[in-house]
Amino acid sequence: MSDNNCVDPDQHHLHVCELKAKEMNEEVRKLFEAPPHVACTNCGVKVAKPENVCSPKDL
Repeated sequence: MSDNNCVDPDQHHLHVCELKAKEMNEEVRKLFEAPPHVACTNCGVKVAKPENVCSPKDL
């Protein structure tokens, strides 16, 4: 578990900020292909689905 404000710490290992920190592979790139609808209030990354970030906020 990370020391942040993740709303779903059990799934944090699947969030974009953790995946990007490990490596930017094709699977992670796909998370950025769809138009963004939410941003993470922790790291600012913008993605389509709220379940892909720690603390989602609608754009």
